[in-house]
Amino acid sequence: YSKKNWLPQPEKWGITNDVTKTIEIYLDGIMTHIDSNLIESKPFKVVLDLGNGAQAVTAPNFCKKLNCEVVLVNEQVDGKFPGRGSEPTPQNLSVLSKAVLENKADFGIAFDGDGDRSIFCDDLGNILTGDKSALILINHILKKNPNSLVVTCLNSGTNTETLAEKYNSKVLRTKVGSVEVSRKMLSTNALIGFEENGGFMFGKHNQVRDGCMSLGLMLDFLSTTENSLSQEISQLPPSFTTKDKIECSKENAKKIISLLKDEFPDSDTSDGIKITLDPKNWVMIRPSGTEPIIRIYAESTDLENLEALMTKFLQKVKSIISR
Repeated sequence: YSKKNWLPQPEKWGITNDVTKTIEIYLDGIMTHIDSNLIESKPFKVVLDLGNGAQAVTAPNFCKKLNCEVVLVNEQVDGKFPGRGSEPTPQNLSVLSKAVLENKADFGIAFDGDGDRSIFCDDLGNILTGDKSALILINHILKKNPNSLVVTCLNSGTNTETLAEKYNSKVLRTKVGSVEVSRKMLSTNALIGFEENGGFMFGKHNQVRDGCMSLGLMLDFLSTTENSLSQEISQLPPSFTTKDKIECSKENAKKIISLLKDEFPDSDTSDGIKITLDPKNWVMIRPSGTEPIIRIYAESTDLENLEALMTKFLQKVKSIISR
């Protein structure tokens, strides 16, 4: 800014205008990517947990445009996020789950504070992981757009590759973080990007996360099937994922990754360490970039194995920290 050659006495000044149709333009942009007529012909009942955040001014209007019956939760915009905090997690979405069941809704969706991430709830009240909802949307999109690229982080489930292969598509992995996914989407012209935390990116719309676009894609998908969302979820390849976190200094985080690398020398160390025991069983351990914690992610083929895997590596990490 300070190096700009500003004109001291310009002959003509610029003008300012009020933009009054920002939300309308945004919603119309999403509508161009979905079959609005088909969605309107199958009026859905949707519970929106707006999290006292940004989607409170867009998502309800979007659903009404599509003839959806809407039930609202945490609909008042409030920067203190009094309802359930700004982050939607399985632990704080019990109100959403209950509202879906009580209202016999087709599904529910919870947005984060700035409205770019979304966590879905199926018709049985089950809160879905970001991986599971992403697989539903990926299957829907790739069916129409085979031979495409999908970008996701190292800590997302391996069923992404399984599904992509079905449509002759390829998966590219990045370090953890939406910026990493967005950049890779831009450089490769990828159609889809997602994170396990509920961030989903549809390249035809924008190469960044957008919660309302995710909502539109889910409505678009459900309008094409007679199955409920829970029935569609049950047809996905079996996979179980989990994550946890432990307080940890930067020094201990480096020590943990170094010692685990010695024990598992063939591991991926491009972002923390990802230890792959076999194609469907892995653990990833990485320090947070913003907090003094270390995060642990894991995937396995069944719940019992997943719990054993997580317990084993949590103990390893705690043991290293206590040395």
